[in-house]
Amino acid sequence: MATGHPESVMLSDSDSDEQEGSSPLIGSENFSERSGLPNSKADNGRATNSPLSSQGMFGQQSFSAMGSAENSLLAMPPRQCDESFLDTYEVVLILDDRDTFGARARRKVVDNIHTQFDVPVKIKHLPVGDALWIARHKQLGTEYVLDFIVERKNVDDLLGSIKDNRYKDQKLRLKKCGLRKLIYLVEGDVNTVDGSESVKTACFTTEVLEGFDVQRTNGYADTEKKYGHLTRSIIDYYRTNFSAGADTSRLCLTYDEFVKRCSDLEKVTVSDIFALQLMQVPQVTEEAALAVTSLYPTLLSLAKAYAMLDGDRRAQEEMLKNKSDMVNAGASKNIFKLIWAEG
Repeated sequence: MATGHPESVMLSDSDSDEQEGSSPLIGSENFSERSGLPNSKADNGRATNSPLSSQGMFGQQSFSAMGSAENSLLAMPPRQCDESFLDTYEVVLILDDRDTFGARARRKVVDNIHTQFDVPVKIKHLPVGDALWIARHKQLGTEYVLDFIVERKNVDDLLGSIKDNRYKDQKLRLKKCGLRKLIYLVEGDVNTVDGSESVKTACFTTEVLEGFDVQRTNGYADTEKKYGHLTRSIIDYYRTNFSAGADTSRLCLTYDEFVKRCSDLEKVTVSDIFALQLMQVPQVTEEAALAVTSLYPTLLSLAKAYAMLDGDRRAQEEMLKNKSDMVNAGASKNIFKLIWAEG
């Protein structure tokens, strides 16, 4: 299946009994283990490459798909001369101030992560997502947003957002925020909610079809560890790739630029509404909807394109599939049937 999302970051589930010094991000479990599908049980005994090392994160398949190692690199903060990443920047974990921390006070959450993993943590109002990471310049104080963002949902909230369609809208906003590595963190046991099958299906679709990295944790204490291990791995990735990637990859946005970009996303356009409508069509993912609206921003423009095919039913049904690799045959046909409904 052709996809347009960046290569997946293979991150495993964390576990409350991790030994000191081990990383729960090491491993490449099959999807059912990572997303909460039936018969899942994390196997934390595997020894494999770190997923955020230059080899574990970008394996041979990813290099082949992207064409070159340079093109695979994530956005980098600015680099002068022979600066090293760790000498120049400090990585800070940012948690959204609207995020719910259960019984834990915000100060305790910050202290727990900082104490266990020796990483700085700040709580501030994020325009999108529940957690992200910045690289703060040690001399200038400028903050650059690194290419990772987390949307955290406990299973009850995830089920509620699926029912009222917040789930699709939130994922669409994450996809449009400009960061490449989108992590969807599902907290709690999916088997304890009445709509467990809906949650499992959502996890499967979010990862396999839409390119998110779905992570699972047992509860917020486990999530704190997840954040800590993610931070360590992100630091390791930028430390390893900074010298090679700073001159060839995209530049990270400053935090203020990122906030401005996300605030612009709040302005709902006709195209945004059309994309949300398309996502209600069977087999149409967020990526497919965005691909369609990039070609045809409005329903009228799409209808005109169908009309140009002079009633050739097969050509009309296959038009979107032929225009974009993001749209499969079923979605292409279903969208045509929606737009060109036969009375």
